[in-house]
Amino acid sequence: MRLYRLDGIVPPMGSEHPPAERSEAQTRLLDAAESVVAREGVGNLTLEAVAREAGVSKGGLLYHYPSKSALVTAVVARLAQRCQGDQFAALAEEGQAPGAFTRSFLTTFGRLLSETEKPLHTALLAAAGTDPQYLEPIRALAREWQARLESDGIDPAVATIVRLAIDGLCIGNLLGLPMPGDELRERVIQKLRDMTNKE
Repeated sequence: MRLYRLDGIVPPMGSEHPPAERSEAQTRLLDAAESVVAREGVGNLTLEAVAREAGVSKGGLLYHYPSKSALVTAVVARLAQRCQGDQFAALAEEGQAPGAFTRSFLTTFGRLLSETEKPLHTALLAAAGTDPQYLEPIRALAREWQARLESDGIDPAVATIVRLAIDGLCIGNLLGLPMPGDELRERVIQKLRDMTNKE
């Protein structure tokens, strides 16, 4: 039996498929999916559109992601991994002092999304209305974050207030709700940061 991959025919079942090749192919497909979602919205995300964007056959796409649901979930999972990577980088800057994880959370998610990031985040939020399971990778990561916040060496209520405030700023921005101006937003972020400094 022969299957198709990005560059033609894949080996028969049971033969080796190098992880590096799969990772490169998946990255290419996920990049294409993100481009389609950001430009046209989740409603216009089809396997055909992603294959066309990536310059591959639909069979090559199906080899890695057999359905639209699998593809969207993979896009969200990669977004969650990026968030986690940003969080780790910010935590490394903070060190080991009490409240360090909370402050790194504030640094990572307290910033405004760029013009290139916002369409993707908005589209994925809309996708959750179609199938709430799409956000499961984010929920899983959020559960880990909440556990870390509650054991960050400061009052768990303070750490949770910081998280909920940042959640509100992020979601409000994505939904187009009235938001504080730049100066007031910075003051809010600084107030939250000040709250994490253990007396």
